[in-house]
Amino acid sequence: MCRYSKSGYTLIEVIIAVAIFSMMVVLGTMAFTQGLRQYKNILSHGLNFWQNAKYVWLTKSVGSMLDYYVKSPYGWAPFFVGKSDYFEYVSVSPIANSLPVVAIIKVHKNKKGKYDITYYEKPVYTMYYEDLVGFYKLGDYKKSTSIRLFKNLSSVKLRYYGYNIQTREYNWYKNYSALKQKILPTLVKISYKKYKKNHTIILGANNNSLIKGIYGMIYLFGGVGEKR
Repeated sequence: MCRYSKSGYTLIEVIIAVAIFSMMVVLGTMAFTQGLRQYKNILSHGLNFWQNAKYVWLTKSVGSMLDYYVKSPYGWAPFFVGKSDYFEYVSVSPIANSLPVVAIIKVHKNKKGKYDITYYEKPVYTMYYEDLVGFYKLGDYKKSTSIRLFKNLSSVKLRYYGYNIQTREYNWYKNYSALKQKILPTLVKISYKKYKKNHTIILGANNNSLIKGIYGMIYLFGGVGEKR
């Protein structure tokens, strides 16, 4: 008489499980490939529309900022770095909708001695903390997709409004790190002068964004962004 262990799995159950897993991998790969294909196709048709709609570009990009969780020396936290001459974050691409990218808004000094503001982005699916930091520090952003948003400005000032976990107060900061603060900034302010006139752009990060929350949960519990 043969006896079968109730704690094990039958061959059919194993085959079904492997088939389901393989199907999920194939579907995930197809979605990734399709996203990149869409991204490249849109780029090949030019970016003149977005050049003429820079305010819409900035609003959508910063407003769609993601809680892209990474493990850094400060522990798990969303990624955002704000300095006096640039800020870097993870968002949904204004070029290819729903494709997550690492974005940099950079202030440059041009040959005329004036200032330009340029937007850079790169698909970010599985970047680690070191990759995100290196995107700026290693100069990789210079090789990525870019659009000049503003040019020949007399002066530019970047400021970030967010919550200070130590003082328990909201304030404007010259430098802001979400890795230290454990939270994304609420507002980004770009102040500049052109033709002797002062201008201010205030951009809000939609911290309650549904798509942002979905990506955040995937990266936090899925382990993406952690260097193993």
